[in-house]
Amino acid sequence: MAEETQNQNQEEQKKEEIDSLLKKILYQGVAKASDAIDYVSKTVSGLVGQNKISNEEGKKIVSNFTSTIDGKVKDMETRLRETISGALQNVRPASKSEVEELRKRVEALEKIVAGLD
Repeated sequence: MAEETQNQNQEEQKKEEIDSLLKKILYQGVAKASDAIDYVSKTVSGLVGQNKISNEEGKKIVSNFTSTIDGKVKDMETRLRETISGALQNVRPASKSEVEELRKRVEALEKIVAGLD
């Protein structure tokens, strides 16, 4: 029982570490996206100021770019969560009952192999 509790604690700790890493990655992605939106907004404002595009065209460009970036950030978050979730499934330590079941199967196979000699 203590071993299962320890395994659960280790699993929870790994999940927290991965969740923390995920948040850091997402925050960096959001910061870069925000920087990109600011850059596009300034560039478009410059083009509007130079009368190369209309104010309405500028607003549309910024709006479309912002929508695209928002979608990409959400997609990145989803893919990161799926990847990490899949990785956690593969990292999960075996429970005491799973180890005991495997031990019994190995013993049974050893008896079979011993009988073949």
